[in-house]
Amino acid sequence: MELKNAIYQRRSVFKFSDQPVSFDHMMPCFSLAHMAPNHHLTQPWQFICVGERTKSLLADIYAQARALKKMGADDENFAQVYQQAQQKFLRTPAVVMVACRVDKDPMVAEEDYAATCCAIQNLLLALTDVGLGAQWSTHPMIRDERVLSLLGLDQQQRIVAMIYIGYPQAIPPAPPRQEVSDFIRLLD
Repeated sequence: MELKNAIYQRRSVFKFSDQPVSFDHMMPCFSLAHMAPNHHLTQPWQFICVGERTKSLLADIYAQARALKKMGADDENFAQVYQQAQQKFLRTPAVVMVACRVDKDPMVAEEDYAATCCAIQNLLLALTDVGLGAQWSTHPMIRDERVLSLLGLDQQQRIVAMIYIGYPQAIPPAPPRQEVSDFIRLLD
């Protein structure tokens, strides 16, 4: 696939088939993500491929956060919403957590965060190129101390994204966008 086709065809995919996704199929995509621009070659990113045991533990944290967002813990429907969210998370064929090193220098930390976002975009485009769908999520659990601990991350790292990956069951149509000229300013 040509790069411009991958850019135009990439969508946030929310529905995946039950077909498992192998790490071997994704590995070339990580190699392309790793080629993202990064100031002074800090390479601040880390891609954490979540296995079934860790995914099960994350599903509980995800479900709790989703249910609490929709209602209080004492609500009679809490258990039902929790269970639905947990099952949704567990049905996702592959989950990749993307972490970024947090430098003590605020300018370097900002550059590293931006570089990690570039790496994520490379990953999303590469996944599209090999026929996989993905969704970049910034669910509140990426800031949960339990998640950092579960993933073996420390205070010098932050989670930038949780990426759900699978073979698309449905690819949403392109949403309407404003004209690109609305976002371009030419100065003398």
